[in-house]
Amino acid sequence: MPDFKLPDLGEGVAEAEIDQWHVAEGDTISEDQALVDVITDKATAEIPSPYGGVVAKIHYGTGDIAPVGAVLVSIDAATDHGPAGLSSSATAGIPVPASSSAEDVEGVDEVKATPSVRRLARSLGVQLHGLVGSGPGGRVLRGDVEAQVSSSPPAPATSAAEHRVPLRGVRRAVASRMSEAHRMVPPVTHVEECGVTELENIRTRFSEGSSGAPKLTFLPFIVEAVAAALQQYPALNASLDEDASEIVFHDRYDIGVAVDTPDGLVVPVIRNAGDKSVLELAQDIGRLALGARAGTLPLEELQGSTFTVTSPGAFGGLMATPIVLYPQAGILGVHKATDRPVVRDDQVVIRRMMNLSVTFDHRILDGMTAAKFILKVIEKLEHPEAPPS
Repeated sequence: MPDFKLPDLGEGVAEAEIDQWHVAEGDTISEDQALVDVITDKATAEIPSPYGGVVAKIHYGTGDIAPVGAVLVSIDAATDHGPAGLSSSATAGIPVPASSSAEDVEGVDEVKATPSVRRLARSLGVQLHGLVGSGPGGRVLRGDVEAQVSSSPPAPATSAAEHRVPLRGVRRAVASRMSEAHRMVPPVTHVEECGVTELENIRTRFSEGSSGAPKLTFLPFIVEAVAAALQQYPALNASLDEDASEIVFHDRYDIGVAVDTPDGLVVPVIRNAGDKSVLELAQDIGRLALGARAGTLPLEELQGSTFTVTSPGAFGGLMATPIVLYPQAGILGVHKATDRPVVRDDQVVIRRMMNLSVTFDHRILDGMTAAKFILKVIEKLEHPEAPPS
């Protein structure tokens, strides 16, 4: 009976949450068949079976936390008599784990849906079985689940004053990372105003004059400016190795960009951002954002960033103090752009303005360095170069 253990899922990943089993005890499976979805603090990953056989025992249920190296499932060699010499009629009675829902183990092959859509359905109390999917081959899409909710009659009112939901999945991973950052990092936030009138003009002219080009927002310009400023102020592109009592200065500029997804905040990484044009950055951002929201990004695109930019767009508010993603040294918060009265050449004029905030680890750098860094970012944004058409 070979035991399949939770494999090493990448840098700094010590454990994973069982999100959904695609098989049940007693199932006959083939090599490379989807076995289980797991969630780490980096991403959701689908793990295939390394060999074929019959599922003899599932050791962790949905919502359980398994450390790397723990036995997830025991698989018997497939025979005509079912697992461990039992007849096929006997194997039909093998129970599934008590913590698995019927939806997790019954009819898995009949319902076509991505892991993120299955999680959404569970969170909304929607049964996927019986839904007619509008996607290719009958795949159930997010819109199908949401339409089912909107067409369902409202639940009867109850006298309960509260309700509870499990802290699971990406939300639990985010909670864990934020708690660690709060414990480890003494944060300081520095805020400056940035004029983006010229940047808005360039962005608008380019978007109107370039058919087929990627959507050009402020974000690729901001990432370009951040990568350039990090090269002049490397302490912001560093991390603290506490065990060695050393500050590690990274010679790569891999910028994480926070993306809001149906499952929570995900931070995919733009590799070598300092070597890319605005248009190349826009293409990367668009591809990564789509993959993050669909839950299809591989783990390697969600780890290893050296600095982070979080930009909620129109929901950015006047100012915020984002949490540094430990062990990084800093994070740039981008807030909404609005028309404001400002003084230019002793005259009050209306200009497009936004606030930028940099929160940094005060153990690694001081406020003066952070101030110089954000002013360098602002200088680049207030005097942008038009991207090539």
